[in-house]
Amino acid sequence: MKHLLVVLLAAAVAAAGDSSRHRRVAIDVDNKNAGAKEMHSIIDLPDCQDLKKFCTHQKSTDNLSMLECALTFSSSQLEALPETCQHALWMQQRQLQLPTWIENTLLPTYCPEERAKLETCLNSVYMWNCLEEQRLQLSQSNTCQQHLRSAYNALGHDYTNVDEFYVACSSLVEHHKCGRLNVEHLPSLLSQLGTVQCLRSTAQKSTIEPTCMSAMNAIELQRGMLELFRICSEDLASLCSQEQSGTPGAYKCLVRHQSHPSMTANCASQISKRDQQMGRDYRVSHGLAKACKDDIKLYHCRRGVSEDKHVRLAQILLCLETVSKNGTKLAPSCLVELTDHRRMLMTDYQLSPELLSDCADDIPKFCPEEHKAQLVNGLSGTGGEIIHCLLEHVKARRPQRRVTAQCQRALETLIKVSDAGEDWRVDPVLRRACKPVVDVACKDVEGGEARVMTCLVERIGTPSMLPECEQALLIIEYFVARDFKLDPQLYKHCRDDAVKYCRAKRQWDDIQNVQMDPERGPMILPCLHRMAFSEDEQQTLRKDCFKEVKRVMRQRAMSMDLIPEVEDYCLNDLSLFCAECVEKGSEMECLQKNMDQLQPECKTVVVKYTEEEAAHVELNPVIMNVCGEAMQQHCSAILKSGKDNGDMMDCLIAHKNDADLRKDLRCRAAIEHFQIISLKNFHFTTKFKEACRPFVQRFCSSSITKNDVVGCLSEVMRNDTIKAQRHQIPKECRHQVKSQLYQQRESIQLDPKLANACKRELEEFCGDQKGPGQALECLIKKTPSLGKTCHHAIFMIKKSELGDSGTDYTLLNTCKEMIYKFCPSTDSAKLLDCLKTYKDDTQFDQRCHLVVVNRMIEQNTDFRFNPSLQSACGKNIDSYCSHIVASALLNEELNGKVIHCLKDKFRQSALDEPCAQEMIKILQEQALNYKLNPLLQVFCKSEIQELCKANMDADEHGQVAECLKTAFLQKQIINRQCQMEVATLIAEAKADIHVDPILETACTVDLLRYCSKVSSGNGRKLNCLRTLLKDTPNSLDTDCREKLQRRIEMFHNADDTLALPPEDMQQLVQQVVASPARKFFLVILMSVTGLIFLTGIFLGRATKRAMGLKNK
Repeated sequence: MKHLLVVLLAAAVAAAGDSSRHRRVAIDVDNKNAGAKEMHSIIDLPDCQDLKKFCTHQKSTDNLSMLECALTFSSSQLEALPETCQHALWMQQRQLQLPTWIENTLLPTYCPEERAKLETCLNSVYMWNCLEEQRLQLSQSNTCQQHLRSAYNALGHDYTNVDEFYVACSSLVEHHKCGRLNVEHLPSLLSQLGTVQCLRSTAQKSTIEPTCMSAMNAIELQRGMLELFRICSEDLASLCSQEQSGTPGAYKCLVRHQSHPSMTANCASQISKRDQQMGRDYRVSHGLAKACKDDIKLYHCRRGVSEDKHVRLAQILLCLETVSKNGTKLAPSCLVELTDHRRMLMTDYQLSPELLSDCADDIPKFCPEEHKAQLVNGLSGTGGEIIHCLLEHVKARRPQRRVTAQCQRALETLIKVSDAGEDWRVDPVLRRACKPVVDVACKDVEGGEARVMTCLVERIGTPSMLPECEQALLIIEYFVARDFKLDPQLYKHCRDDAVKYCRAKRQWDDIQNVQMDPERGPMILPCLHRMAFSEDEQQTLRKDCFKEVKRVMRQRAMSMDLIPEVEDYCLNDLSLFCAECVEKGSEMECLQKNMDQLQPECKTVVVKYTEEEAAHVELNPVIMNVCGEAMQQHCSAILKSGKDNGDMMDCLIAHKNDADLRKDLRCRAAIEHFQIISLKNFHFTTKFKEACRPFVQRFCSSSITKNDVVGCLSEVMRNDTIKAQRHQIPKECRHQVKSQLYQQRESIQLDPKLANACKRELEEFCGDQKGPGQALECLIKKTPSLGKTCHHAIFMIKKSELGDSGTDYTLLNTCKEMIYKFCPSTDSAKLLDCLKTYKDDTQFDQRCHLVVVNRMIEQNTDFRFNPSLQSACGKNIDSYCSHIVASALLNEELNGKVIHCLKDKFRQSALDEPCAQEMIKILQEQALNYKLNPLLQVFCKSEIQELCKANMDADEHGQVAECLKTAFLQKQIINRQCQMEVATLIAEAKADIHVDPILETACTVDLLRYCSKVSSGNGRKLNCLRTLLKDTPNSLDTDCREKLQRRIEMFHNADDTLALPPEDMQQLVQQVVASPARKFFLVILMSVTGLIFLTGIFLGRATKRAMGLKNK
């Protein structure tokens, strides 16, 4: 037992101090002290007569011999010695430590011959160590050697442990004559317990110096530890047999087993009391006090607290943590103790006085089972259960389930003091829950600086993560997310940048200052994130810090608990809308889906976070989790650059219909979810926001959703194009608008207005059209069958899509190869016009050909679908066809009426040159494909099916139109409206041969040979051929001559049909003006008018004469 106590309190010297630092102090003090004078003979003192009786075996009666003899007494013999004698012996023992006694008594009396050699030790820091080394060099029979050994034994091998007490309290002890021998033979520092008790009883507290009070407190604290090991001796033997009683390791082992079923209640209770004392005064932990004594003193961890005052364990741990975090190395033994005490803090809440007081009401309220076990068994939740229970109720969503504010502050302090975010093993609950995960998923990760914690966080949502581990991990990370200093890697690499840009405090330990959380201070991490992507080259993060910020933001995005700037404002909405969301990233998705219903403060922070998420894909845990392979395959350049700013989402969207992503349904769904969310606000699309924000404010300030904004801006762009004026919206914004329209065409889900307007039609006609762009194509084909609301929505789509080919998803994707081959340098807005030119090329893809023809058919249903026609013929439409436009219903096709109006003016050569050229293109296409002529399709539907059925398959080579012309010539068309349309079709060729591709093809050689110098327009080319036919018919090719003769016959019949009696004055005027004999009609009109004028004059004069005669 004696050996046990020796070992125990040898470690306890921590509280007393290190001899190397105080040896010279003791020498300097005592050289000046009156107590340094030589004492009188102890054996002659009246109260020490018992020494004569018990020390007869001593050869000498000098003071050193008497002390040596007394130290061999039993406890009863020592107790029998009067206090004055004990004090004299104590003073003699104290004298042994003084250089003056060595120099003036020991050396002259016992070592005169060796004096010169031994005096060199008087100036040594470790005087008695030096003397002992010199003694060992002397022979065993040497008198000096024998006396030096006696003195050293009397001094005691652990004399350095009580050195601080001697220095601090010797004058007070001498004054009150309180020197006492070690009656109970207690080890080390406890040898002075009797002396301390005497001082407590005789000296007034006010007269005790702080340093002496501190030394006395340390001795009394060690007495408590001695009592603990006495009570727990059986528990130590059964639970910690490998540990030696009295050592710090033995105490820590008992603490770890405090909740063990076999531990006795008395021992557990004693440990709890000891823990409470340790929380109030770190010196109770003799292991920490000893191992870290030098560091505590060197770095002023007592912070001006006097030596006689208690210093909380938390203050010391925070101070030492600050030193370590700021890059200064602590002593290895101190680091070990630091880690052990951090673990103890997370194990037993009673080590934290703040928790005991501030959470006194919360523990029984929220943790009744754990609290009941404590009351019944006398335990203190040594597995960390009560602490974790409280921690879990810090992040409870419902206010009534959350701990009080003061308890939350105490828990925040605990997490910081224990630095639980740095080492996963500090928290016993986390360690138990996550050890299987670490053993499998993080076994190769080097410990330290939260590397294992980072590994665990990265495994959230993966098969290797266990639910209980994830739960415990997120509880700790909840607090880490609210103070960037608790993430070692982030703090290490970003401290300087945080101080520079974000007003962070330079010192890690700011426990006395305002905490770094949303309620009480700046949010450092969001600030660093903004700086990471700052466009200001003068304000950028260092490379290592940039990397850490991206890592942390990516990890935080996995759970709403880890996003304090959102979670703290959205607790009510999370409870209301997202209570069932448990998967990775699902809570943020839930808030985004319900954005319009969120409370204002919550909506504001969700909008802001969603903007950042759009710019930096690492904030989107769902995308990061399910689209990793897609990003590596398609967007590796962005990953390597480290810069995102919306590029990654644009890349994924651009590739989401590639073959590999069509198979990856999870990634594709995640991308589409983001696209749908981005519809709520144009700020959620980074590139669009940056390019278009000023113009949204200028042109579309009343628009709310992104679709509204896109529609508004596209209308501005379209109007600028039609008016052929300089674009008011710059190229970058126009590109982004087209990109958004393109995405809408790919999926109807991305156009909520269209989806709602056509909900019934989609189910009825297009239920099986699931591919990209297929549903929209289906609706366009079914335009005649659509309801009014859907029809109007599709009209707007066609108006936009046909006005700018860059937004036509089906065209761009179906014709990708043809665009690359035939139109590589063509502006995307004019791709359809380019493809029209090459659509009949033998190498043109048939699928693309079909799409182009369908777009041409759609364009011919309404002039508003053809920007080129609008631009070229705008003035002519206003002049000749404004009545048709004015009578049009909103968002409904005019079914070719305006184009028909322009055709009439084309036949009359009344159009401007640009408009005439544009009409030639249209008429050429219509001549080759009757489907491009909507009126002809409607009015001649039955004739086409009955008379020209055999030619319908060859409709793109003008065979149907030629069939109808032949039928017209043969009087087979009965329908009056069809007759008029075919006659119009025939008459159009009179205006320009180019609109009759069959005739033009047959007469190509002759046109080049005879009419090459004749300008086009107004039928001049055709008149050239007719003159040749009349004058030199044999000069023309046979095919050209036959077709031309046939056309002339058709022209006569068409003229007769078109020249029928007019139904009103307008038709009469139009027929006269269009007639070749219009000059004749003009002469007749003038003659009639002159005749009427003359007749009027004659009748007027006759009437005047008759009136004159009457008046007479």
